[in-house]
Amino acid sequence: MTDMSLTGNVRDGGRSGWRPGWIQTPRQDLAWFVFLPAVAALVAIGCHHWLPYVALASVNLWVTIPHHCATWVRTFGLEEDWDRWRGRLLVGPVLIVVLAFLGHRWAPTTLLLLVTMWDHQHSIMQQHGFTRIYDFKAGTGTPWTGRFDMAINWVLYGNMFLTAPLFVQYWVRELFTWRIAIGVETVQAIQGASWSLTALALTGYGFHLAGCWRRGDGVNPVKLLFLLASYGLWYGTAWHTDSILVFGISHRLMHGLQYMVIVRIYLTKKARDRGVSGGGVGLSLAGRGGLLRFVGVSLLYALVFQLVVGQPQPLETFGFGVVGFDLVYDAIPELGVGQFSQQQAYELFATAMVDAVAMVHYYFDSFIWKVSDHRVQEGLK
Repeated sequence: MTDMSLTGNVRDGGRSGWRPGWIQTPRQDLAWFVFLPAVAALVAIGCHHWLPYVALASVNLWVTIPHHCATWVRTFGLEEDWDRWRGRLLVGPVLIVVLAFLGHRWAPTTLLLLVTMWDHQHSIMQQHGFTRIYDFKAGTGTPWTGRFDMAINWVLYGNMFLTAPLFVQYWVRELFTWRIAIGVETVQAIQGASWSLTALALTGYGFHLAGCWRRGDGVNPVKLLFLLASYGLWYGTAWHTDSILVFGISHRLMHGLQYMVIVRIYLTKKARDRGVSGGGVGLSLAGRGGLLRFVGVSLLYALVFQLVVGQPQPLETFGFGVVGFDLVYDAIPELGVGQFSQQQAYELFATAMVDAVAMVHYYFDSFIWKVSDHRVQEGLK
């Protein structure tokens, strides 16, 4: 979900200050966008304590893969989207699949890093997209608010990646793999600069919100609760656990379920405004009994996907039969980083599975969810 500005807000000149607005209803928004992150974190901690590492693969299968299916329904299932983006929907996936095949064959670790970084960017943009929807629904903010939301999302997520112990070990190891040896002082300097930039960005964001409140442009408190819940999950799991498994499960539960919810809302409103007939197969999943059909199609897609890629396989060869990620990294004693075991390597690989389907999903989402697009806004009113 992307957007750099918000246009077409309907203002209520008689109101100012706090102006709550909901994507769906207060009850549903609290369940899916405010409280879900905390529930996801608790589920992930439970999986870490009581279930094997295959738990993350199961979450990938039954949550992440179905949320990819929601993208296919959103794009190929709506006639207006198919007519509008036919070229992108056909050419883009072919190029990405070729890239994934070549990467798997000749540079699997580089491809893994590329997909992992794209996954992180995709997560940031989804949260940013939801903040724009919240302002759109409440009629709050200014044309600059989207830029402030974008900046604060990037800064907060980037700071977590650079400073949280869970992630530091990975980017430090990768630098050493690239023969870029850095010392303790350099790492501390990078982290200090990151925290300083974060404090500056939060201060600037606070001044912008205060200005919106004073001028009568309004501030949607539900958007702020949503951001607090999202980054509370990410920072909490990245700082207070040492397992990429906990972070991966909690993140995928939050990200995947929220995505499927917004697609379902979008299809339902399109069906309500235009009728099920004549709008594409996607709208048939939004009429009477549409929720059950939507869930059923998603789970069936996950099952077929599982059969196609040949899972399950032993954990040591969990690479879709193409890549065996069993690297063992050496320790870096001067930075207090221990040896990277094969088990940890598997956790990392399972968290960022190299998959052409995921990349196609990221690619589609880069242009189908622009909230500033009036035709997208039609499905969100």
